[in-house]
Amino acid sequence: MGELYRLPNPKDTEREASDWIARMNADDVTPDDRARFEAWLRAHPCNVKAYADLKATWNELVKTGPLVRAVYFGQAMNAATTRQAQSSRWLAGVLAATVAAVVLSTVWSFYKQQADTRFQTAVGEQVAVTLPDGSSFNLNTNSRVDVDYSPGSRVIYLERGEAYFNVAHDAGRPFWVHAGDRWVRAVGTAFNVYLRPAGVQVTVSEGTVKVVDAGGGKLPPSDASYAKSAAAVTAGEQADARGSADVIRALNTAELNRSLAWRQKSLYFHDEPLGNVVNELMRYTPLTIEVVDDSLRELPVGGTFQTSPEGAEALLKMLEDGFGARIRRPGADHVYIEAVTE
Repeated sequence: MGELYRLPNPKDTEREASDWIARMNADDVTPDDRARFEAWLRAHPCNVKAYADLKATWNELVKTGPLVRAVYFGQAMNAATTRQAQSSRWLAGVLAATVAAVVLSTVWSFYKQQADTRFQTAVGEQVAVTLPDGSSFNLNTNSRVDVDYSPGSRVIYLERGEAYFNVAHDAGRPFWVHAGDRWVRAVGTAFNVYLRPAGVQVTVSEGTVKVVDAGGGKLPPSDASYAKSAAAVTAGEQADARGSADVIRALNTAELNRSLAWRQKSLYFHDEPLGNVVNELMRYTPLTIEVVDDSLRELPVGGTFQTSPEGAEALLKMLEDGFGARIRRPGADHVYIEAVTE
């Protein structure tokens, strides 16, 4: 499945980032402090962004007034050599801590409300991400999402590709996914969203979701507006949203399993036209594969293939050995599938 990502709790990130701002600007910062700080940064992308935003604000604060440093009060007092200096530096420390607390609090409020966390995968890569409330999603090949998570909202923007969501139940905080021209709303369920060139495909494995026309909006619709036009998709159903229409159909167990098989790094096909099989496998390889002949494009194909470049190569070998097709490679990244003519 690739790397496992866990989104930190925003409150914990706020506290840790503030602590590191203070520690790294202290007079007695040590090599061990720096090593632990670097390890904290590497622990999660959220830490890097949070610290960078806070550090930028801190630098602006330093530029606009006398040099203030985030130091412990005791250190400021011990460093003073006279009573007057001691008093002066203690007051500076109080001022620094007070101003920094106000500024950092403001920045973090803005950060938690506005900043999105982006996750994306390369061709053939898959990752899993866990949110602080226990909700999670698996991101398929060549996909990208922006996560807007806060105590008041759970919103995922699927900008490209495909993701499977497992949503922790929270009736007071609906889980929204924006993909193409649709919003998908869930409270506690499991479902798959695939953003395709032809539209949005939603497959539900547990519970019920509501599919709503986004109407060009980037904010989730209100409860009143979505309730009027939402299409309900329940477990075992799949919705194809194209333009103004939502076509919902029931899947049998085998069809449902095939639709979600990519999470086990496999693709299953049963008498599927070769053109469709090629289009799916191309998502997992840098190769461009073209089926030259119409008769081959409609050829029914079945089998199990890996969600990787090896899977595409296995298909090409099967066509060449089992169906007598000609596989022509004019370059390293292009393949033509041709029928053999006598």
